[in-house]
Amino acid sequence: MNENRRAWVEQVHCDSIEQCSAAPLPSHELPTIPYTELPDGDADSPIVREWNVYRREVGRLLAEGHENRWVLIKGDEIVGIWDSEEAARAVAMAQFLMQPCLIQQVRSREPIIRMSSRFWQCRS
Repeated sequence: MNENRRAWVEQVHCDSIEQCSAAPLPSHELPTIPYTELPDGDADSPIVREWNVYRREVGRLLAEGHENRWVLIKGDEIVGIWDSEEAARAVAMAQFLMQPCLIQQVRSREPIIRMSSRFWQCRS
């Protein structure tokens, strides 16, 4: 009797594994919002001015064909636009070492980043 149960359990297990490996997993895409719905910058943030400049200018940057490029913003000024984050970061380090500035990828849809409540508890 135990032999039959064991064989049955093993068969069910093998069938389940086969079913799982046959069906591809659905692609998981991060939720996004359109650039027109980007929220105001947090008043406590050291880059609130830069973020609000990005929000104001992103439509123009997209219209000019800069999607997926990287923009560097310091204060109320767009310093430049680069093809890679590394290039923008190198300029930021050279010109604004230890000063807050924004390096942001120009996108028509921004991913929504969710953080655990533990992160917010650590900020206090």
